[in-house]
Amino acid sequence: MSRLHILPLLLTLSLLPAAPALAQSATPTLATRPAPGAPLPAWEQLSEAQRESLLAPLRDRWNSADGGQRQRMLAHGQRWQSMSPEERDKARRGLRRFEHMSPEQREQARALFGQMRELPPAQRDALRERWSQMTPEQRKEWVRDNPPASKPR
Repeated sequence: MSRLHILPLLLTLSLLPAAPALAQSATPTLATRPAPGAPLPAWEQLSEAQRESLLAPLRDRWNSADGGQRQRMLAHGQRWQSMSPEERDKARRGLRRFEHMSPEQREQARALFGQMRELPPAQRDALRERWSQMTPEQRKEWVRDNPPASKPR
């Protein structure tokens, strides 16, 4: 499973704090939405059906994953839990940015991320600066020379 396969898991995990938005105290149905600003129930106050609907996609991914993928999913989930609220917000913003990229931009992001994670901070900064100065054609050539480690499924 590549690093980018974790995006659906992160999305699921990022939705867990918003899970109460799916419920109302008076009528706990998924189809009903509370008024903006209304107090939202805690996880424990969600109905079993509401919790099940939130967890089902993660369960399906887990059940279809091999041992290595499950290990990575667990590690990513533990990492998410250890993040500060600011780090989680940054991860969510990055995910939203990635979702709005074109396929070509995503490939470039994967290649750039793959290269940067192997470099010490000073070299990362130099690569980031060089990248910002490249023309679109130079970036395409750089990605051809430095392809991402693996493609998502």
